[in-house]
Amino acid sequence: MNRYIQYGSVEAIPYYNCSWKSFEQWEQTGIKRQWLGFPLLIFGTLIELLYLPIIFIIFKTRLIKHACYKIIVVLAFIDMCATCCSCLITGPLLILGSVFCMYPTFTYMAGSFGLAMWCMACATTVSLFANRILSIAFHEYADVIEKKLAYFSICFSISYGLYMFFFTPSICYNSVWISWIPDPLSEMVPSEAATQMYKNKPQAWNNWIFVTCMFLLFSIYCAMVKKIARGQKSKASMAIFFQCIIICFFNTVSALIYNALSFITPSFWILLSGQLCWSINHGCPALIYVTMNETIKREFKKLVFGIKSKKISNTSSINTASMSRI
Repeated sequence: MNRYIQYGSVEAIPYYNCSWKSFEQWEQTGIKRQWLGFPLLIFGTLIELLYLPIIFIIFKTRLIKHACYKIIVVLAFIDMCATCCSCLITGPLLILGSVFCMYPTFTYMAGSFGLAMWCMACATTVSLFANRILSIAFHEYADVIEKKLAYFSICFSISYGLYMFFFTPSICYNSVWISWIPDPLSEMVPSEAATQMYKNKPQAWNNWIFVTCMFLLFSIYCAMVKKIARGQKSKASMAIFFQCIIICFFNTVSALIYNALSFITPSFWILLSGQLCWSINHGCPALIYVTMNETIKREFKKLVFGIKSKKISNTSSINTASMSRI
């Protein structure tokens, strides 16, 4: 975004000039994929609608007083914003068969926004796992540690997202690649100077560090849960295990595929997997909340369907299901 401010417009930025072709000519370079665009649009709309009662329930049941749920609420808002880009913006661009030079300003802005939301989600997810691990490892000091760590994590994630938005190169959507990629593919003759202009090293480092941290934190957390359960296959411990597997899978695949774009040209199915994993990654927490978090599931049934079920304590919900994106 700093380049946009510096040069005054997107097409004034070096190597982002689309003027050598008309809109109709650029349109012919894209591929319309309605079969993917409409499902993404529907999925994104459902996820956005699902998050609203979830956030309301967290405040209504006073789960928000717990440090981990403060982070979860922030993460929910980030996921809603990220879903806006991964589904509600990407879907119509796929339907139109868009490439960067069809809507350069909009695509540039949306790319910066989507990139910032992805990096914020990465930082917040890692913070949430660290919060839960520390609360288990230092249980007697949890009340002192958790709240301070939660506020620090929230401030760090927001600051980190603002940095990625304002001070790193944007990513540009291309319907042929089914991806948001660093290269706008706007140059008549590609050059090394243009490649360096597009390269976003902070994003690459973000993905590598995120995958490494997730692997380490998941391993530590699962080991802690297993130790606490003392080998007993309880419903709560199994629920946490499956949540970990689901979230780790979509996070890791998304990060690795987008990093791979810098080195190779993946096959169509890998590119499609990357897009789907990115969309599901920000949507699956909402589904986990309403299916595996007992307090939220009970209140969701009551609020949306008018179904009343047996009440469980909030403490149980925190100990067994606060990892719903954990």
